[in-house]
Amino acid sequence: MIDRGKQFWMENMFRPVFELKQAQIWFFGGFITLFTGGLALDTSVPIHVILFGYMMIQSGIRVKQGLPLLKRQFKLFVNYFYVISALEFREKNLKKKDTAFLGRGFPWGPEHAQRAYQVMSMSTDYLEIKLPLVLRPFSKKYEKTTRKLGGRPWIHGLGEEKEVTADESVFHAHSVIFGNPGTGKTTLLNMLSSGALHRGNVIIIIDPKNDADWRKTIQRECKALGMEDKFYFFHPSHPSKSCRIDPLTSYVRTTELASRLSSLLPGEAESDPYVQFAWKCIYQVIEAQLYVGEKPQLTNIAYYLMSGKFQLAKRCLDKLFCEVLGPDWVTTMGKDIEKMGQGSLIAGMCFYYTQNLQADHPNPAVNGIVEMVSHPQEHMTKMLGSTAPLFAQLTSKPLDELLSPTLRMDETDDERPIVDTDKLVRTGGVLYVALDSLSDSMVASAIGKLILADVCAASARRYNYEEGKGRRVSLFVDEAHACINDPLINMLAVARGAQFELYVSSQTLPDYIAKTNEAQARRILGLASNLFCLRVNDNITQEYATENFGEASIREVGFSLNSGTSTTGALGEFSGGLKEQLSQSREKVFPATLLGDLPNLQYIARLSDGRKVKGRIPFLKAA
Repeated sequence: MIDRGKQFWMENMFRPVFELKQAQIWFFGGFITLFTGGLALDTSVPIHVILFGYMMIQSGIRVKQGLPLLKRQFKLFVNYFYVISALEFREKNLKKKDTAFLGRGFPWGPEHAQRAYQVMSMSTDYLEIKLPLVLRPFSKKYEKTTRKLGGRPWIHGLGEEKEVTADESVFHAHSVIFGNPGTGKTTLLNMLSSGALHRGNVIIIIDPKNDADWRKTIQRECKALGMEDKFYFFHPSHPSKSCRIDPLTSYVRTTELASRLSSLLPGEAESDPYVQFAWKCIYQVIEAQLYVGEKPQLTNIAYYLMSGKFQLAKRCLDKLFCEVLGPDWVTTMGKDIEKMGQGSLIAGMCFYYTQNLQADHPNPAVNGIVEMVSHPQEHMTKMLGSTAPLFAQLTSKPLDELLSPTLRMDETDDERPIVDTDKLVRTGGVLYVALDSLSDSMVASAIGKLILADVCAASARRYNYEEGKGRRVSLFVDEAHACINDPLINMLAVARGAQFELYVSSQTLPDYIAKTNEAQARRILGLASNLFCLRVNDNITQEYATENFGEASIREVGFSLNSGTSTTGALGEFSGGLKEQLSQSREKVFPATLLGDLPNLQYIARLSDGRKVKGRIPFLKAA
C-alpha cells in the first residue's frame, strides 16, 4: 500500500505475473516474425530482423519487470537451511568487533503487515497464487526441507532478506529470548555467545541440559582464539571432567555470604521470617568461622549449622578465654566453669562469658555463636526446616568436592582447576555450567541460583572498587525460569553499569509467571531492551511479543454486488450495482497468530536501537 498524494492504491504481490505472459508473447512473436519474414520478404533492408530484435528487447523488459514479483511469490512456498562455516562466522565478527551478526533477515514494517494480512485471507492451499510450470520442479526440490523446518515459509518470504547486523552496544541493554523446544533457541544462543566471545567478552553460560553442540562450539572457538586453557566446564554428573567452583571464596563483607546463601531459599528474603532466621544463623556461623581462622565453605557451614554448632562455639570461646584469661585457663578454671554448666563444659563456658566477660570483652562473633547454641533446639529445627534440605543438596556427593574444593599440599593427582568467578571476570575466559536438570531438577536449580548469586557479587565488586570498568561480561542463562532469583533480577536492573550484559532464555512467559508472579515476570521482561521470539504457541507470550511491534493502518478492499426488480415495474425492468470500497483499520504490525506459524530457526526481534527485525538463524558448521 502506497500513498501517492490523494490517491491510494494497494500493492498486490499475489496477482498473476502478467508481465511474463507478455514476455512470452513478445518472445514467440519475435521468432515467428523472423521466420515468416525471412520466407516472405526479399528486400535489401531486413525489416524482419529489426522487428525480431525489437520484440526480443520488449520480451526482456517484461521479464525484468516480472521477475521480482515471481521471485517473491516463489519464496512464499519454499524454505531452506541457512548454513555458514564457523571460519566465515568468526572472520565476520573479528573483522568488525563493534558489530554483532544476527543472521539474515529484513526490517519488518507496515508494508509487510499488509502483505501478511492479504495472505492470511487466502485459501488454505493458496490457490490464488499459481507458480509457472518452469518453477514447479524447483519448488519440489525444496519441499522436503520446507516440510522439515515446519511453519509457514511465506512469512519470511514477505521481505527481501540480507545479512542483519547490530551495533554491539545494542546488547548492553540485556536480552530476553522465547521459543518452544526444537525451534532453534539454543542455536540462537550459540550464535550470540560465539559472537560475544569474538568481541573479547568474558562468557558465563548457565545451561540446564548440557547441550553438546553449544558446548563444543564455544570450546572450538576458544581453541581458535588461542584461549583453550581458559575454557572451564562444570558438570555435576561428570565430576572427573568437571572443574571445581568455590562460590563463597570472594566477598567483601560477611553479610554478602549470608545473603548469597539465603537467596536460594524459597520465600521473600525481606519479609519471610524463615528466610530471615536462616540468614541470621548462617551469618553467625560464618562470623564464628572467620574468628577462629577457618575458611567458610558450603560443607563446613552446613555441618556447623545443623549439628556442629557446639563444637564451633567451644573453639570460639576457647580462643577468647585464652586471650582474656590466659592460655592455661583450662587448668586453673576449667572445673569451676564446668560446674557452672552442670557438668557441660560448653554450657559453662557460655554462662561464664555472658556473666563475666561479655560486658568488658565483647566480641560480635562470639556473641552470635553463643546466642545460636543457647536458642531452643526445637524452635531452631523448625525455623531451619527449608535450610537443611538446601545444604543437603549442595553438599551431597560429588558436589561436596565440586562446590567446596580444598587445595591441599599433598593434592598432586587432582588436576581439576578451581574457578574463582571474581578472578574469571577480571582476567577473562569462558565458564560453561551444565546443571543436569533432566536427572535432578531441584539440585540443578539450587546450583544455578548459587552461581548466579556469585556472579552478581562479582558485578557488585566491580561497581564498588573498579568504578564499573573492566572486561565486558556476557551472561547466558538458558531456561532462566528454573533458577530465577533476586541476584539475577538485580543484575538485570543495575549490572549494565558494571559492564555486564545478560541473555535470559525461556520457552514462554508463563514459565516466569509460574515461578514468581505476573508482576515480577513483567518486571523481568521490562528490564531487557532486546526481545527475540521464535515460534511460541501460547497466547500470553504471543500477545506480549507482538505488542512490541506496535500497530499500523491496514487497508482492505471490499466488494458488494446487488441486483433487484420491482413488482410494480415492467417485466424487463431491473436494477443492479457493483460497489468497491477501501476500508482502513488499526491492526498489529506483526499478527500474533503468526508466532505460532514461524518455521524453525526463524525469529522476530525488537532491538534497543528501535528496529523490528524478521530474521533467520544460521547453523555454524565446523570447518
